[in-house]
Amino acid sequence: MELSGVSHNVYSLNILVNCFCQLGRIDFGLSVLGKMLKLGAEPDVVTFSTLINGLVKGSKFSLAVSLFDEMVEKGYQPNLVTYNIILNGLSKIGDTDRAVRFLRLMEERGFKPDVVAYGTVVDCLCKNGLLKEALHLLSDLKIKGNRPNIVIYNCLIHALCNLGQQKEARRLLSEVTENNISLDIFTYNILIDAYCKEGMILEAIETVRTMRKQGIESNVVMYNILFDACCKEGLVSKAEDIVDMMRKQCIEPNVDGCAPNIQSYTVLINGYCKTKRLDEAIELFNEISRTGPTPDNFTYNTLMHGMFQLGRVAAACKLLGMMLASGQVPSLVTCSILLDGLCKCGKLKEALKIFQAMRNSGLELNIIFYTVLIDGLCKSRHIEDAKELFHELSTKGLKPNIYTYTIMINGFCKVGLPDEAYQLFKSMGDNECLPNSISYNVMVQGFFRNNNTSKATQLLAEMVDKGFSADLCTATLYVDLLLRYDKSILI
Repeated sequence: MELSGVSHNVYSLNILVNCFCQLGRIDFGLSVLGKMLKLGAEPDVVTFSTLINGLVKGSKFSLAVSLFDEMVEKGYQPNLVTYNIILNGLSKIGDTDRAVRFLRLMEERGFKPDVVAYGTVVDCLCKNGLLKEALHLLSDLKIKGNRPNIVIYNCLIHALCNLGQQKEARRLLSEVTENNISLDIFTYNILIDAYCKEGMILEAIETVRTMRKQGIESNVVMYNILFDACCKEGLVSKAEDIVDMMRKQCIEPNVDGCAPNIQSYTVLINGYCKTKRLDEAIELFNEISRTGPTPDNFTYNTLMHGMFQLGRVAAACKLLGMMLASGQVPSLVTCSILLDGLCKCGKLKEALKIFQAMRNSGLELNIIFYTVLIDGLCKSRHIEDAKELFHELSTKGLKPNIYTYTIMINGFCKVGLPDEAYQLFKSMGDNECLPNSISYNVMVQGFFRNNNTSKATQLLAEMVDKGFSADLCTATLYVDLLLRYDKSILI
């Protein structure tokens, strides 16, 4: 434009500012503002709103607020769009107090917050667990003559369902229908998810039927919620029926439907594994590998975990090879499944090789990996190797957690070293990891099984004093002791 002799105006420069902001180059957008001032083109509220929005989207909220304040100081009057952008930013960073205060500031400055403004703050309050305040804001919205939309109701119903307040959620749902506000797919997804979490699968399926009667088409998110619930309740056949129905709807002419995605198939594979139908899980995996959708990291991890749980070590290792051949990069989760599976299946030699390969590759191994291997070593009675690995933690900058300590204590006890176990037990507090109920029970049982009844009963008393309870195994050992000896020796 400049080369052609066409002069800029605020309209053309605002377009340029918006382009830079949409591309994430807020720095260029701010440079255009400087150019506007240099050329004598007066920026307007659209200029500032666009820049503020760019800063909010770029997670530079403090700069956005500074620009907003500067805008007001220079006499520019923010409009409803500007206020809503700031509210959106406050919601994004979870600053609920400032969001509510800013909503009130809008009113004080003569702006009537619209449903979008209220919805933004309600969503922020719900996501931060401030349900009471969110419901109060809903009442405030209605008192001021505004009609809440389905988005606001969805936020509240979702929060209520997550907190198990189904009665209040149903009351709000009735309010929605009484006010002739149409439910959308998100509302139904929330309701179906709530039913599924309570194990009310039939009610969830009936809700799907009701939704379809109202002309709202199901989406893959909703079906995945149903798959997951069916599989968790052991109703894998029901999940299969839903997948078949989805497939059928997608190939039939004049029938609306949605195809199962990789998450759908992964959930079904997990269901097969949990019901010990591993061959069907492998068959489904092979089918989608040929026809799509392409298995992702989570799909491989799910099947590998199922294989190890059912003792199919060779199949799991073969799957790892297929994963690498497909171009999928094993994640830390994949590596932990592999290590844990090999240890639990008694393949300690292979687990040690994998662990060493992980370390050599430069992977940042966390305490979980070390704990898994220490557990495998202890169960194989390689206590000295486990002890060496445990002491290596500090050199790696890692702190043993409650599970690491308890596994090591149990390992010492099982090889007849209760005193060494107790020494480790007493040192837990030094590493900011106080013993819990499981640690106490394991240590007490260790003393009992190694015939140190005096220390066992002393520690049992200490455990009770700290508010912990004896588990079934500890209680059985104690009762057995009472039956074998005169009670007086325990006093």
